[in-house]
Amino acid sequence: MKKVLFATTALVASAGFAYADVSLSGSAQMGVQGGEEFDADVPGIVDQETQFVQDIDVTFTLSGETDGGLTFGAAVDLDESAGSVGTDDAGVAIFISGDFGTLTMGDTDGALDAAMQDPNVTAGSINDDETSHVGLVNSYLDGAYDGQILSYSYTVAGFTIIGSIEMDDTGARDNGYAIGARYTGDFGGGSYTVGAGYQVATPRDSWMLGNFNASAFDFAIGGDGIDSDTDGDGVESIAMGEAIGEVTATGISGSVALDAGLTVTAAYTMYEATGNDLGVEGVSFDATHMAIGASYTFDAITVAANYGTVEIDNLGDFYGYGLSAAYDLGGGLSVHAGYGLSDYDYNGSVVINDVDGSIATWSLGVAMSF
Repeated sequence: MKKVLFATTALVASAGFAYADVSLSGSAQMGVQGGEEFDADVPGIVDQETQFVQDIDVTFTLSGETDGGLTFGAAVDLDESAGSVGTDDAGVAIFISGDFGTLTMGDTDGALDAAMQDPNVTAGSINDDETSHVGLVNSYLDGAYDGQILSYSYTVAGFTIIGSIEMDDTGARDNGYAIGARYTGDFGGGSYTVGAGYQVATPRDSWMLGNFNASAFDFAIGGDGIDSDTDGDGVESIAMGEAIGEVTATGISGSVALDAGLTVTAAYTMYEATGNDLGVEGVSFDATHMAIGASYTFDAITVAANYGTVEIDNLGDFYGYGLSAAYDLGGGLSVHAGYGLSDYDYNGSVVINDVDGSIATWSLGVAMSF
């Protein structure tokens, strides 16, 4: 990583560009976090002991422009690039832009994620409690492969079209792709944005939908409260992800931002998953996701709330909500509080028996931006 940064710095310092720039930014946070589980029948849901939490992040941003007017650049997030496993170019994104549009490769949003307005409305918290509950879907089907995405976008008169591809490096699966579009306009007292898109992927190990963790998709069928012996032969060895083939996602969203400080965002997404050839008959993993969020800023205070539901055929209904608040002290220092609750309600299908549980997490602390 150091060799890349040094080489790029030397390149920027050389002649031949209309301008070039290297900037450094960062953030840090410290505080306390905790949580509590309720009716913990779901594997993976446990109490979170109250504890200190701290984090620091440093980002290098590199930019330049050719004599012909092409702009180009890269960003390196040292926090993500140093701590990620199993992804290519994590925390690194490189782009080139001109009259033709913008081409970006690396750790960037796929077209569906880029087109959709994010209902994860938040004032920010040091542990992301309000945006990590089970009711929110953060990145749709991005990351189903190695996380390295090639994205193209073109904007004219407030309208943006986007296309992206995430390749399978192993050659064992079809590549994933997405298309999307969004439009931003103004009205008296505010602005609005609408977006929609479509994405196809073949997940690597399991169908990871939003903020589902080990309590939903990562554990093998046949564990506590789970029944995968659908053919009655006494064998319970199929992992839930292994029963999933191609997955498609279709979404639509909208957001309104008022000059008075109020922002409201809503999104709706449909997922359709085809089974593979493992013989799990009568099992559908089709799903729908709905979410809404709102924030309000007045003086130095911002408050926000969001709510989301995920309904998965033959699996269950899941919902969650998040609350957050921030007070800006000025100069890049602010105080943040966050709370999130997730509720799991499995429906006793052929895939999993009736189990349910919920978990709440919270955090309080200060954040710094530099």
